[in-house]
Amino acid sequence: GAAQAVSGIQEQNRQHAAQVAQVDRQNAMARQNYINELNIASHKDQLRGRQYEAELKEAALAKTAFNKQLDINQQSADIAKTSEQMKLQEKMNKALFESQANIAKTIQAQGTVLAGSGGRGQSMLLELQQAERELGFEQAQIDASIFDATRAYGVAAFGIDLDQYSADTQAYNNLDRGPSFAPSASFAPVEPIKISRPSKPSILGPILSGVSTGLSAYQTVGGEFNFGGKKDITPPP
Repeated sequence: GAAQAVSGIQEQNRQHAAQVAQVDRQNAMARQNYINELNIASHKDQLRGRQYEAELKEAALAKTAFNKQLDINQQSADIAKTSEQMKLQEKMNKALFESQANIAKTIQAQGTVLAGSGGRGQSMLLELQQAERELGFEQAQIDASIFDATRAYGVAAFGIDLDQYSADTQAYNNLDRGPSFAPSASFAPVEPIKISRPSKPSILGPILSGVSTGLSAYQTVGGEFNFGGKKDITPPP
C-alpha cells in the first residue's frame, strides 16, 4: 500500500508537471503570436503613412503643374485674341482711309457743281447726285466690311474662349487631387487571456488508495493463514 501510494503520488506529480508545461507553452505561443500581430499592424501603418506622404507630394506637384497649365492656356488665349484684334484694327484703319477718300471725293464733286453751275446747273446737279450715290454705295460697302470684320472678330474671340475653357477643363480632369482622407491606425489585435495553471493535486487520493490496497492485502493474507480461529501470519511448515 505504501509503495502504491508513493507511486500514485509520483504519477500524479508527473501528470501535473506535464499539464503545467503544456499551459505555459500555450501561453507563450499566444503571447508571441500577439506580439507578432502587433508588429505586423505597426509595419502596415508605417507603410500606409509613407504612401500617404508620397501621395500628398504627388498631389502638390500635380497642383503646381495644373496652375502652370492654366497660365499657359491664358497666355495662348491672349496671344490669339491679340492677333485677331490686330486683324480687326487693320481692316478698320483701311476702312477709315477709304471713308476719308470718299469724303474728299464728295467735297470735290460739290465744288465742281458750284463752279460750273452757270450754264448747265441742272445737268451738274444730276452728276453730283450720281456721284454722291456712288460714294454712298462705296461707304455702305466700307461700313459692311467693318461690320463683317467686327463680327468675325467676335466669333474668333468666342472660339478662343471655348478652346481655353476646353483646355482648362481637360487639365482639371487630369489633376491628381491626392488622397481624400488620412490613413487611420490599424486596430490592435486582441490580447490573449492567460490560461491559469492547473492547481497541484492533493496527495490524499494516492494515500487513501494505498491504504485501501494495504488493508485489502492484509485481509487476504490473514484469511489464508487463519488456523483455529487465530490469525497467524507465520506460514505452516
